[in-house]
Amino acid sequence: MLTGNDALLPLTTCVLIGLLWYASMRARERAIAHAQRLCNRYGAQMLDQSVVLHGLRPLWRGGRPRLLRSYRFDLSYAGNDRHRASLMLAGDRLVDYSLPAREEPLVEPARGDALKIAPAPRESGVDMTIVQGDNVVPITRGRRTLH
Repeated sequence: MLTGNDALLPLTTCVLIGLLWYASMRARERAIAHAQRLCNRYGAQMLDQSVVLHGLRPLWRGGRPRLLRSYRFDLSYAGNDRHRASLMLAGDRLVDYSLPAREEPLVEPARGDALKIAPAPRESGVDMTIVQGDNVVPITRGRRTLH
């Protein structure tokens, strides 16, 4: 027969596990939002719409103790490439990030305009016709999508 104290320990353990799971899911959603903002700011497309927890450690500076979470995600600048980027969150706040270098230069935006990418040079002399019955489709430079 369980007494009141014996039943309290499993219940407390389950509640603590649930709270830790909720906090980690909330931090992951914040990391996804920060990653999407970084991609929009630097003219990239976030791939897979997901982040992966890469590191977790306590942070004791600046008041109450918090967790410093490190996430990784993939992004694409041109639509046909894949690069790894990372970001760090202290609680809900973005404290550091790292994005790969661009191959194409950015065009400086006019005042009030969004950041734009310089258009890639068109390849000339590429035959884009498809022979009837052939199952080979020529691969062209990927187009930007809105999602």
